[in-house]
Amino acid sequence: MRYFIHFVIGLLLIQAPFAESIEVSDFETTKQESRYTQLIENIRCPVCQGQSIGGSNSGLAKDLREKVREMILDNQSDSTIYSFMVERYGDFVVYKPPVSPKTYLLWFAPLLVLLVFLMYLFRSTQKKSDKEVISRSDIEKAKTLLK
Repeated sequence: MRYFIHFVIGLLLIQAPFAESIEVSDFETTKQESRYTQLIENIRCPVCQGQSIGGSNSGLAKDLREKVREMILDNQSDSTIYSFMVERYGDFVVYKPPVSPKTYLLWFAPLLVLLVFLMYLFRSTQKKSDKEVISRSDIEKAKTLLK
């Protein structure tokens, strides 16, 4: 029992350095706070690549959250904030990239795959509907083989 207690205390002490504080951001209005929340959830973390900057604990994500907060307090529009992020980190940083020649494949590839699949499905069902004509002599040969 004594070893178990030492083990639990050791686990608790190991986790203490990894704990992080919760960020508190001061805003003048609740509208600014809701804009902030929406923006940090719609901007992808360049380091983590699978998370938004709102859900990431990387140092860059913390800096980007602070920059978004500053820009909101400076009364800059959402499009200005998005364009600021895209200028520095590319179209990847936005979850909904703009439709441009660089992103045509990204936007239209699912539609093209669907069209190819539908054409394949249509053609494969058409081939099955064509019935082969079997001659009487073939039917007679099959009957004699089955007897």
